[in-house]
Amino acid sequence: MEGLLLAEALRPLEGRLPLARGLWRFPDDRTAALPLTRREGGASQVLWILSRPPAPWLALRPGAPPDGAAGSPFQELLASRATGPLTAARQRGLDRVVELDFAASEGFVRQPAVTLVVELTGRNANLVLLDEGRTILGVERVVLRGRNRYRELRPGVGYLPPPPYDKIDPRTASRERLLAALHDQPLTRVRGILDGIGPELGNALAVGCEVAPGAPLQGRALERVVDALPALAASPASWLERAGRVTGLEEQRRLARRQRAERTLAGARRRELEVARKRLQDLERARDLGSRAGEVRGEADLLMAYPAKAPAGSARVALPGFDGVERELVLDPRLDAFGNARKRYDRARRLERRAERAERERPAAETALRQAEEALAQLPSLSDEELVARAAGLVEARRKRQRPAGPGVRFAGPHGFEVVVGRNARENDAVTFALARSLDLWLHVQGFTGAHVVVRAGGAEVPFDTVLFAARLAAGFSPARHSDNVAVDYTLRKNVWKVKGQPPGAVRFSHQKTVYVTPARDAAGATGEERS
Repeated sequence: MEGLLLAEALRPLEGRLPLARGLWRFPDDRTAALPLTRREGGASQVLWILSRPPAPWLALRPGAPPDGAAGSPFQELLASRATGPLTAARQRGLDRVVELDFAASEGFVRQPAVTLVVELTGRNANLVLLDEGRTILGVERVVLRGRNRYRELRPGVGYLPPPPYDKIDPRTASRERLLAALHDQPLTRVRGILDGIGPELGNALAVGCEVAPGAPLQGRALERVVDALPALAASPASWLERAGRVTGLEEQRRLARRQRAERTLAGARRRELEVARKRLQDLERARDLGSRAGEVRGEADLLMAYPAKAPAGSARVALPGFDGVERELVLDPRLDAFGNARKRYDRARRLERRAERAERERPAAETALRQAEEALAQLPSLSDEELVARAAGLVEARRKRQRPAGPGVRFAGPHGFEVVVGRNARENDAVTFALARSLDLWLHVQGFTGAHVVVRAGGAEVPFDTVLFAARLAAGFSPARHSDNVAVDYTLRKNVWKVKGQPPGAVRFSHQKTVYVTPARDAAGATGEERS
C-alpha cells in the first residue's frame, strides 16, 4: 500500500481518538478486523488490516466485521493483549508503516498498553506487537539476522523500524523544488524521488496528466505533473479510480488472490518451460554427436588395419587413411592397438544408440515444450476460480513431495491403522516419544533389544488382527527374527516412560499383555500371507 493511500486511509481518525472498540475478528490468517465506535455515539466503522504480501493494505470501512476467530498464534496474542481503546494512529512521514496505540484495559486481568506496528511494505509486510518499552511481544512473521542484517524481528528484542530514507514530501514541498527535482526525470522513477508515491499512483499520475510514463518530464508536461501533485496528495484513491483501478475492499482482495495464484502458477510453468527447453537441447546435442559415430568407427578400422604402428604405450600415432590422407589419432597409452580400437567401436555404438534414442524421444520433447509454452500463455485468460484452484493444487502437491516421511518404517495394517516400526535406538525414541500419542498401542519383543512398534490408533479400539500384525513386525525387527513363537509385549503408549540417564531406545513400561507370534519383516509376512 503506497504512502499517500495509507495517509488517506488514516485521515478519518484525525481528531477523533481515542475510540472505543469491539472484539478483534480474523476472517483468515493474515486479515484482522477491529470495530471502532465514536464517543458521541456515531456509526461504528471497522479498521481492516490485511498483511498478506505482496499487496497488503489498511482501510477504514463502515459496517460490521464478519465472524472469525484467531487462526494463528500471533492473532491469539493480538486479541488477548490489544484490548484497550485505540488512542493513537501514527504514520512516519509518508512511510508505509503505521503505529496503532491501544491503552491499558481494566478487566479480570489487567492488560498494559501496547502498540501494534503495521508494516505494509509489499513483500516484507508484517505485524509487530510492542510493549510500553518498545520491546517486541510478538511478531506475525519472525525475521532473524541471517535473513536481514539490518534488523531482526522476534519476541524479546527491541523494535527497530525499517531503515529511513530521504525523499520529498509532495504535500509540503514548494512548486519550485518539485519542478527542479522532477525535471528530465520519467514518471517511472518518481517513487525514488517523491515520498508516498509508488508505481500505482505514478501510473495514475501519468494517466491523469496525459504523460508517457517513460518520457523525461519537460516543459508543459512537467508543469502539468507538478500542478497535479496537490490534488493527488489530497485524494489519491480517486486518482486510482480515474486511472481504471477499483479500490473496493472485495475487489482488492480478489485482485490480491488472483495475483498470488497467477504468480505461483507462472513460476511453476516457467520452470517446466526451462526443463523442456533443456531436454530438447540435450536431445539435439545427442543427435549431433551421433553423426560422429562413423568417424569414430573409421578410426577403429585404421587401428585394426595397422596394429604394428600403434603399440601399447603410444599416446599419439599417425596412420595412412583409406582415402590416402594421413590421420593422427590420440590413443590410450595403457592399451595396444586392438584395445584402442575396441574402445572406439564401443564409443561409436554408444553414440549411435544415444542418437537413435534422441530421435525417438524428440517428438515427445517438442510436444512437452509446446504444452509448457501454451500453459504459460493461457494463464491471463483463466478465471479467478480456476487460477486459485490450480495454484492450490500445485502448492498441495509440492507440500506432499517435500513433507518428510518421519521416523520409522510405515506399514498399513489389515484394518487401515498405520503401524510405525523404529529401526534403531534413536528412531525408537522418536517413534515412541515424538510420534506416538498416549492412546496409541505400543509393542516390543520380550527379552530382546529391538524395534519399538506403534499402532497409530488415535484412541480407537485396535482389532486383535492388527495387534498380531504389529507384533509380527516387532519380532521381525529384533534379534529374535529367526526364532519361532516369539513373545511380544503390548500396552498403551501412556504406560511407557523413560528413566533419566538411560541410553537411547531404553524404556520401561507397565500394564502390558503378551502375544506369541511368528516374526515377519514385511506386510505380507505380518498378515500371514504366503510369499513365493
